[in-house]
Amino acid sequence: MRKIDAKIVIVDAYGVFNFGKGISLNVIKEFQKWLSDGKRVYILSNTTALNDGAIKSYAKKGVIKGVHYTDMMTSGQYAREDIQAGKLSVDGKKYYVFGTANFKSTNPVPAIFEDSSYEAVSDISEADFIYCGIPQLKKENGESYDSENKMDFLPLIKELAKTGKPMVCANPDKIANEGGRFVVRQGTIAEMYENFGGKVILYGKPDKRIFDNLINRYCPEVRRQDMLMIGDTVRTDIKGAKQAGIPSVLVLEGGVSARDMTQESLSLEDYLKREACVPEYIWDRVCKEPLF
Repeated sequence: MRKIDAKIVIVDAYGVFNFGKGISLNVIKEFQKWLSDGKRVYILSNTTALNDGAIKSYAKKGVIKGVHYTDMMTSGQYAREDIQAGKLSVDGKKYYVFGTANFKSTNPVPAIFEDSSYEAVSDISEADFIYCGIPQLKKENGESYDSENKMDFLPLIKELAKTGKPMVCANPDKIANEGGRFVVRQGTIAEMYENFGGKVILYGKPDKRIFDNLINRYCPEVRRQDMLMIGDTVRTDIKGAKQAGIPSVLVLEGGVSARDMTQESLSLEDYLKREACVPEYIWDRVCKEPLF
């Protein structure tokens, strides 16, 4: 077992224990050992799924709350609670969904807006704001598919930005490993939208408020220096932890940062210098054994 002095361990999902080929059993066994050692392990994930939905989804994959981790907080849950409390900082109640409303679901209403006072509209001219759903494109037969190339979305984003409507994004991750392919996700769309002059309202890492939300909810009595954030992405996991005053670990194998370094032919030192963010620790992976 990796020795960790922290009382609270906060872990990202994708690139830490969840990969394109599935769940790493060796990593979640490590989580289980930490729990047995008296630590608490919380999953903090940038996903539009709500807490309960994500917990059930992971249980089907063999990652069990109370066995492998203590509890979970998602960016979708964080956004949902602001929506329910009337704290969403947009004018009006009508929204237009860009992309697919829910991951692997045909429900046209995004989970974060279900049973709320907000209404989905199919005509963007009637919308007060845009919700950034799963960025997927359509085949000729109407089937949705993911893309690895952000330029595929450029014409669509350019037209959306002309509306001048704000965009709500509940997943700031720029890419995700789906079936071994790193595909475009909401954070990339939000960044492109801003580049065209659009206003974006983000929920999730690296915003320190989602770390504050998790801590205030689950472990307000623990000092932040006695916590540890483990993630694969400097832009979200490590920078977010820094802003929240929490020590961090960057894990490399199978993660986004390692993929970026390979794509851009950068050394780890040069990559961290460019990102202007250095974690306290760097691991090849959470477990000392192979991931799979």
